[in-house]
Amino acid sequence: MEGCTDRLGLSERKLFKIVRENLTKLNPKTRNIIECKEDVLFVWNSKDNCLLTLNVKTAKEDHADSRSYQTLLPTDPPSFEVERLVMNGTASQIAIMGPKGVAVLDLPRRWGKEATFQGGKAVITCRCRIVDDHYFVCSPHVEVRRARWHPGSRTDAHLLVLTSENSFRLYETGGSEPQLKQVWPLGRQPSATLSSGPRLPFLVGLGDTAVDFDFAPPVPLDSKNPPIGKENTKRGATDRVDPNAIVWPVLVLRGNGDVYSVNAPLSESSEKPTVHGPLSMYPPADDNYGVDACSVLCLQSVPPVVVIATCSGTLYHCVLLNCAEDDDEDTHQDNRSSWSQYGSTYSLHTPDIALYVFESVELELGLALDDDDDTYTCPIHLHHDNSTDSRYFCTHDTGVHMMSLPFIVHLEEFAKAHDGLFPDSPPLELLNQPSSAEYLICTRTSSSSPLSPILGLAITSTPPVLITLLATGEVVSLVLPSVPLPASPAVPMLNGNDNGSREESYSPLKVLLKEPFDVHIKKFLKHNISQPILKLGPNADPSPQECLELVSRTTQLFREEYFQRHDRVREEIERRVRTLQTLKQHQLQELEHMEQEKAKLKQTAERLAEKYEDTKDKQEELTKRAENILRLVSQRQPVLSSAEKKLMRDMKDFKEKFKDFQKALEQVKAKQNYHKVQMEQWVSNQKKRELYLGQTHMKTIKVNMAQMTNEIAELVKMVEISKQELGL
Repeated sequence: MEGCTDRLGLSERKLFKIVRENLTKLNPKTRNIIECKEDVLFVWNSKDNCLLTLNVKTAKEDHADSRSYQTLLPTDPPSFEVERLVMNGTASQIAIMGPKGVAVLDLPRRWGKEATFQGGKAVITCRCRIVDDHYFVCSPHVEVRRARWHPGSRTDAHLLVLTSENSFRLYETGGSEPQLKQVWPLGRQPSATLSSGPRLPFLVGLGDTAVDFDFAPPVPLDSKNPPIGKENTKRGATDRVDPNAIVWPVLVLRGNGDVYSVNAPLSESSEKPTVHGPLSMYPPADDNYGVDACSVLCLQSVPPVVVIATCSGTLYHCVLLNCAEDDDEDTHQDNRSSWSQYGSTYSLHTPDIALYVFESVELELGLALDDDDDTYTCPIHLHHDNSTDSRYFCTHDTGVHMMSLPFIVHLEEFAKAHDGLFPDSPPLELLNQPSSAEYLICTRTSSSSPLSPILGLAITSTPPVLITLLATGEVVSLVLPSVPLPASPAVPMLNGNDNGSREESYSPLKVLLKEPFDVHIKKFLKHNISQPILKLGPNADPSPQECLELVSRTTQLFREEYFQRHDRVREEIERRVRTLQTLKQHQLQELEHMEQEKAKLKQTAERLAEKYEDTKDKQEELTKRAENILRLVSQRQPVLSSAEKKLMRDMKDFKEKFKDFQKALEQVKAKQNYHKVQMEQWVSNQKKRELYLGQTHMKTIKVNMAQMTNEIAELVKMVEISKQELGL
C-alpha cells in the first residue's frame, strides 16, 4: 500500500525521517512548508531552522538510506513560526513566511552531473534577510496574510506582502537588505476594541479586511478600459511591448466575498495606485456568494478564470471580463462609493471589469460519516498547477482535492475565434462541461476524529507528480493524469459552401467516429464521486460504528459508482467484441476471395509475361533488320550526304595543313644543320688558339720586377733606421 501511495518512495528518505521527528511540535494547521521548482524539492525543518533540498529526479535511483539531500543553513534564521514557502520564478530566492514575519533566502548556484547546489556539498550556508523584522514582531496586531513574488519584476526580486492592517507592502530583495518601496492601503485600517481581554479587530469579524490576493494577466498602463485576458491581434510581429507600459492587476479578496482590483506599477512614482471595486458579480446573489471567503486564485487562461473559495467548502468559478457599455451605473452607485467620505485619503474608483460566475462546486470536507460533519468549516488553500491552466488543487484540514476544468480549453478556442485568429468557433454546448472535483487524500472521517491537516503540497515538472506532506510526516506522491493539449480548430475548405463546412468541422458524429475506444471507455469509467486515499492521524481511534459506516459507505460507493460503471464497460466491451468478431468474419471471407483473385491474377500475369518476352524478342529482331536496311540504303545513294561532304572538307583542310607543316619542318631541319656546322668550326678554332709572349714583353716584365725589388729593399732599410731612432 505504501508503494501505491508513494510512487517516488519519499517517505523512506532520510530527509523526511528528519522532518517527521519535528512535525508533532507544530500546531495543527494547514500549511505549505514544501516547495518544488525545477525538480528540486525544498522542505523546511522547523527544529534546526534550515531548508532541506532533494532532487526528485534521482529519488528512485539513490538508495533510501543514502545522504542524497542537502541542507541550506540561513545566516539569520527566522525566529517566527514558518507556515509557507514561496519560490520566485527564476529559482534564485525563496520567501519563508509566517504570521509574524517574512524572510528571504538566497539560493546558491547549481552545477555538476545532477545539477546540485554547489556541486553536491552537504551543508551550505546561505544568506537570509528578515523583511521588516521590527515592524511585524513589535506590532502585536499586524500579521502577514499572504506573500507573492511580483511577476512583472525585471529582476524577479519584488515581493508583495499582504498584512492584516488591510494594506500591501512592496519590498525589493535584490540588494544587501530588503528595502520597502511602497505601501498601498486597501481601505480603512482595522481598529481594536477596548476590552480587557484579547483585542480583536472588529473589521475582521465583519469581513472588511483583505484575506488573500493573486495576480491577473497584465494590461496596458495607459489604457482606460484595457481588454482583460486578450491578446492584441492587430499588433505587428515586430512590435515590442514596453515593460514600463504594462501593469499587473492584483485581485484582492475580502472576507465578505468582495473582490477588488489594484493597479499599481512597480516604478517609484508619486501617483497613488488605483483601487477598483468591489467588482460586480453576475448573476447577483443575496449573500454575495458567501460571507466566509478565504482564498482566491486567478488561472492565467484566455479569458482569465478566477476561483473564490469559502471556508464552508464552496468554490466559485468566475470569468473576468470587461463590463458591458450599456451597464446601468446608477444601479450599483451605492456599492461603489469612494472611501473619501469616511475620512480616508485613499479613494475607490469605479471598476471597468466584472466577474461572471458560471459554476459553484461543493467540496466534501471529510467523509461525513455523521450528521455533524455537514457543518464543519475550515480554510481552503488554492494552489496553481504550473503544467496546465485547466487544473488546480485545494488543501485543507481534511485532505486534498484536485479540480479539473475541461471547459477552459474550449473557452480559449471560443475567445480566439471571436478575435479573428481562427475562422471557426466551437459550439456553445462544449462550454457547458462541468468541472470535476476529485477527492485525492482524506485525513478525517468524522467530527470526533483528531485534526490531521495537510502540511505541504508541491507539483514536479514533466511528468507531473503530486507530492503531499501529511501531519504524520508521511509523504504521498501520486502521478497526475496528463492533460490533453488543446486542438486547434479545423480550417474549412473554401468550396463555396462555407457555412456547411463549418458545421461539419464540429460534427458530433465525426467526433464519435474518430474517438479512440480507450477514450470512449474512460468516459464510462469516469465517476462523479471518488474514493480518496484515507490517511488518518496517529491518534485517530475510530469506533467500531465509524469503521462499519466507513466500510458501508465504501461498499455503497463501489456498488453505485464503480461496479455499475464496470458492468456498463463490460457491456460496451462485449458489444465491441461482437462487432469486431463480425468484422473479422467478413474480413476473413474477403481475404479468401482475395486469395482466389490473387491466384487468378498470378496466372494471368505469368501468361502476359510470356507474351511480353516473345513480343520483346520479335521487336529486337525487327529492329536489327531495319538497321541493316537503312545502312544498305545509305550506301547505295548516288549523292553524298551532308556528313560525308563535311568529312571531305575536313580531309582537304587537314591535307593542306599537313603540307604547310612539312615545309616548316624541312626549314627547321636545314637551320639545325647550319647551326651544327657553325658550332663545329667554332670548337676547332678555339682549340687552335695558344698563349705566346714576345721578347719585348718579357724584357719589360723583367725590368719592372727588378725595379720593384729595389724599392722594397730601400723601404726595409728605412724601417730599420726608424726603429733604431725610436729605440724599438
